[in-house]
Amino acid sequence: MAGMKARDPALRLRRRFSRRALLVGAGQTGLFGLLAWRLRQLQIMESSEYRLLSDENRVNRQLTAPVRGAVYDRFGVAIAEDKENLRVMVIPAYCKNLAATLAAISSIVTVSASDRDRIKRTTRRQSRYLPILVTEGLSWQQFGLLNVLAPQFPGVRTDRASYRRYSNARSAVHVVGYVGMAGEGEVDEDPVMRVPGFRIGKTGIEKGFDRQLRGRAGSISYEVDAHGRIVRELGSVPSEPGKDVVLTLDHELQAFALDRLASQRRGSLVALDCITGEVLVMVSMPSFDPNEIAFKADAQKWKALATSPDEPLNNRAAAGLYPPGSTFKVVNALAGLTAGVITPDERITCRGGYFFGNHLFHCWKTHGPISLHDAIKASCDVYFYETAHRLGIDRLAVTGRALGLGHAYESELAGQKRGVMPDTAWKRATLGVPWYAGETISCGIGQGYVLATPLELAVVSARIASGKVIEPRFVRSHGSGPQPAPAPLPIDPVHLQLVRDGMSAVVNEKGGTATRSVLSIPSMPGVLMAGKTGTAQAFGHGVAHHFTGWEAQPHALFIAFAPVDAPRYAVACVVEHGGYGAHAAAPIVHDVMTELLLRDPAGKPTYTASKPAGAPSALADAGATR
Repeated sequence: MAGMKARDPALRLRRRFSRRALLVGAGQTGLFGLLAWRLRQLQIMESSEYRLLSDENRVNRQLTAPVRGAVYDRFGVAIAEDKENLRVMVIPAYCKNLAATLAAISSIVTVSASDRDRIKRTTRRQSRYLPILVTEGLSWQQFGLLNVLAPQFPGVRTDRASYRRYSNARSAVHVVGYVGMAGEGEVDEDPVMRVPGFRIGKTGIEKGFDRQLRGRAGSISYEVDAHGRIVRELGSVPSEPGKDVVLTLDHELQAFALDRLASQRRGSLVALDCITGEVLVMVSMPSFDPNEIAFKADAQKWKALATSPDEPLNNRAAAGLYPPGSTFKVVNALAGLTAGVITPDERITCRGGYFFGNHLFHCWKTHGPISLHDAIKASCDVYFYETAHRLGIDRLAVTGRALGLGHAYESELAGQKRGVMPDTAWKRATLGVPWYAGETISCGIGQGYVLATPLELAVVSARIASGKVIEPRFVRSHGSGPQPAPAPLPIDPVHLQLVRDGMSAVVNEKGGTATRSVLSIPSMPGVLMAGKTGTAQAFGHGVAHHFTGWEAQPHALFIAFAPVDAPRYAVACVVEHGGYGAHAAAPIVHDVMTELLLRDPAGKPTYTASKPAGAPSALADAGATR
């Protein structure tokens, strides 16, 4: 019995150890099982995901900027294209002393203090193993010397990229526009925006067609170590160049028109094809050279442009708003004929002024009894005061809009503004007050609330000349077939012809306000131009400032089309504070119209780009290709 009792504690100890061992073993088995399950999940089930994460840590992918598409005029002359850009980069991680490296580079090519500050800031923001642009636009001599001395400059890398170069720059800049670095709100639109030196369209066609011109970025993949150092190149995907754009402009006519406007401080001119609506000329004065701000921009030059009182950055032809003055009388005449409130033979007596209530509206001359034809020819204010009074502003506005006023036309020309063709609803919605009958009198001669851009005035002239709903177009279509014929205007052709005859009399009959601008082309005898002069007060409603000197002069305007018997070209010109339309604007239009008829750009075969941009739907019918 004693022996059994002696053995019981040992037995109990062994049993207790066995239970503990069993529990520990079971726990170990469970842990190893869990570990095996997790390893299986990581190695087999989720291997692709972690392999991707591993590759992302091991592989560095850098985007390469595409070559931007070129912009051509209608005959294939390059206006904007990419040129080779020689650059020098620095990789801070490989530099023993970044400041010393930049100082060494500056012994060959200038590195400004602002560039040094930019490089230092960028170094703090991103990996030191990523390249940073030091400067660009190197000469071949500088580029070659940096390549030869590169082994002595650790971390220095040369690079060949591209930059935007504009030809015929000053004459076309307000249509073509220019490129610049992406702004804060644009850098996240596309990863390529963060590529050093990449530029996007800022104004004009460059902005409107930016996505087509931009192309698609390529990439180069590098294997890197744990510190981000490049080990080797793994492969690359080539970038896709941007599409080319062919404009409707004639660059030689652009240069001619700008040169003709050069004598004026501010002005603009637009010329259209009356059949297709293609914009052949659009110039704005003063102009500027986009090469000075699109590449290696000079801060002082940019500031001078941006703060100039003459606003050279503004495209006056598409965004300048002016009272149309007496050029609006052709709109008033068509509205009166359409509504039946006047007839061609009715004579309205002009005594040099028109009383409405207690207010006297002046005419520039006493014309006596005058018919529609002579009222257009002599630009009688009283005739059109009475016509507007009979019409009322709402019926006048219907015809104005039918002729193209108050429109921002569908196109890819960025920055276009809409004129004002007021009516009672417009004033109530805009100013919150009713329309007064006396305001209609002022609108009848293109003053008051009526405002138009030179582009709109050119459209008015083209629509009257053709009898069609002409839409202005800046880009020629590709592969879309012939464009559909413009719809006819909702205006009686007989009435249109009456106004055309009056406009012809302005230039070609004795007593017309623009007889000094009659065409005289020896090689084209008998070819006539029709037109309408305009002289508009340069201030509007609510302007309390009293202008003096040059600013006190009225704006000079002239609209025209030719040939009279088969209209093909329509032109509108505005000279700010130029005085009388017959003296300042009409002679300019005379010279441009003469050049248009002699060159006849609409009658010549045009250029087709090898890789054209697919025109947006608004421009799908921009014109036939050769």
